[in-house]
Amino acid sequence: MTGAMFIAECLKQEGVTKVFGQCGHTNYALIDSCHRLGIEYVSFRHEQMAAHAADAYFRVSHKLAVLNVHLSPGLTNALTGVASAAADSTPMVVFAGNTPAYHHAREPHQGIRFHSDASQGDIYRPICKRVWRVDDPKYLVDVMPRALNVAQTGRPGPVLIDVPMDVFSGQIDAAPVTICRRPKYGHPGGTAAGVAEAARLFLAASKPVIFAGNGVLLAEAWQELKEFAELTGAPVATTLMGKGVFPENHPLSLGMTGIWGTRAANDTCREADVILAIGTAFGEADCSSWDPRFTFAIPPSRVIQIDSDPQEIGKIYPVEVGIVGDAKATLGELIEQVRASKRPPVARAEIAERRQSWREELLKDQHDDSKPIHPARLLFELSKAVPKDAIYVTDVGWNKNGAGQQLEVSRPGSFITSGGLATMGFAPPAAIGAKLAAPHRKVVCLVGDGGLLSVLGAFTTAVELNVPVLWVLFNNFCFSTIRTVGSTYFGNTYGTEFTRPDGTPYNPDFQLLAKAFEMEGALVEEPSELEAALEKALKSDRPYLLEVRTKGEVPMPRTGHWDIADFLKFGND
Repeated sequence: MTGAMFIAECLKQEGVTKVFGQCGHTNYALIDSCHRLGIEYVSFRHEQMAAHAADAYFRVSHKLAVLNVHLSPGLTNALTGVASAAADSTPMVVFAGNTPAYHHAREPHQGIRFHSDASQGDIYRPICKRVWRVDDPKYLVDVMPRALNVAQTGRPGPVLIDVPMDVFSGQIDAAPVTICRRPKYGHPGGTAAGVAEAARLFLAASKPVIFAGNGVLLAEAWQELKEFAELTGAPVATTLMGKGVFPENHPLSLGMTGIWGTRAANDTCREADVILAIGTAFGEADCSSWDPRFTFAIPPSRVIQIDSDPQEIGKIYPVEVGIVGDAKATLGELIEQVRASKRPPVARAEIAERRQSWREELLKDQHDDSKPIHPARLLFELSKAVPKDAIYVTDVGWNKNGAGQQLEVSRPGSFITSGGLATMGFAPPAAIGAKLAAPHRKVVCLVGDGGLLSVLGAFTTAVELNVPVLWVLFNNFCFSTIRTVGSTYFGNTYGTEFTRPDGTPYNPDFQLLAKAFEMEGALVEEPSELEAALEKALKSDRPYLLEVRTKGEVPMPRTGHWDIADFLKFGND
């Protein structure tokens, strides 16, 4: 068979049913081979959008993300989306076409050879777990199973396979074999001694806290997390990426921590005597720039850290007990230890009080009746209207940080966002990937006007494939988060507002845009109309753009800390 068909057969054996990307003359052979085997090619007008969609498709389905793009500009266009996936540990295999191998030493059309021949893959080295350039079809026999293993084992992430055109068309006389070359053992838990010591330390704590991150989602360990929390009575805080891994309507839920975390989460974590951290890198946003006054005070808090990646153990904070192991398996072992101890769960009355106090703190903005509409009011109305099993896909700004802070998510994998890179433009195409992964669940995309206009072409894919996502547009005629930076620290809003030369606000007519794309749409300017507009939009089974005119000058409520203020405060000096 051809090299392209060999790759397609390997993907089919792996269970891949969808490949995302954009066509070009160098990668069309693989598009065709996948099509012949019944693997759908989900085509976008730009490769960055395809990468975001593939990323979200994995996060909802936990099926491998696969991206197939053209050489050079196609590959560089995809870079941001692949880097975003890498930052959030999404397993992704990226295929890029390349110029024919026998032209590598020449000046081939669209070839990248500035420092070495056919070197486009070098661009991906900082963000991929591994990069291969396959210059002979026979090497695919070893590269394919290895690439599939590397992407999906250890700490997951993207890999790149750079394939010259003549390798796609060349012949291979070998059977595709991938699954049986992967280790068949289960995901290992921690060592017996480590688990026993962790259980002893945690059960002896008077103010224990569980801190859960994206690693719990990747390991599908949400049931074990819930069981362990209920057995011990320990409250659960999450990272932004881990949001929803523990039901936020549960009495033990604290919500997310960090710069924009809930006050309940930040206060309780800061006072903890023992913290069980599971699958988290202790990132800056989740830890208030690691300032001990706001989220974590380590020490004196003592840390038990569980992670599948040994490099994460003790990377940020000193640990009392470090366990290298799968979150699901290790939590299962801890549960056995707790049951054997026969220790009843500890009741902590202050958790309920803090949860209630936080809700009351938000009420004023959530019931704001002024115009333009307060973003907290929009989020509050969404929380009442959206089905409990819906999937939220968020972009950046209020629609990400505010949603993470104020929306209650009760199911794992129901809150999809760009965590590590916080990529503007992530959400509109990612919502399409999420919906393709869960066609029977409502997918609601929260995005600002700046973010939407950077990836507007996502609508074309949604309409072509009839993917009925609801995009909720926070239209405030500015980059609102950076507008606040400018007005607060520099005394101006230069470069952050969308205006005509005379200073009047400017954006395209989004309702005419929706009509041009053949989508349904509506505009809401009155707070009192939000409920009915959301009800109508949620009933639609077509791509739908609900535009809401929101305030642009409202800063996010910040219960944690971000040390950028230490630098920005000198803006006017």
